[in-house]
Amino acid sequence: MQYSIARNGQAVTVALQGQLNFAANDIFAGLLRDLDGVEAKQVVFDLSGLSHIDSVGLGLLYIAREDLDGVGAVMSLAKPQGGVKRLLELTEAGETFRITD
Repeated sequence: MQYSIARNGQAVTVALQGQLNFAANDIFAGLLRDLDGVEAKQVVFDLSGLSHIDSVGLGLLYIAREDLDGVGAVMSLAKPQGGVKRLLELTEAGETFRITD
């Protein structure tokens, strides 16, 4: 997995690329460190570049949400495609996350 972070005023967009799974655990931990202290009201995870996500990857998104909730930021997921979108639907992630196309 790779990621990039773009800041735009009080909003932050995190673009994820590749596969979000157990192998991405250390990289995702680095992402969370990069977001630590970000004073954003909204953080959008752009999932359009993800080719695959599994249950561990979904768990990592939940961890990010908890961290961001702790600093008062609202997290949403944007542009999930294919199997990523299917997993989010099957796990009813829309009940926890705001998901936009």
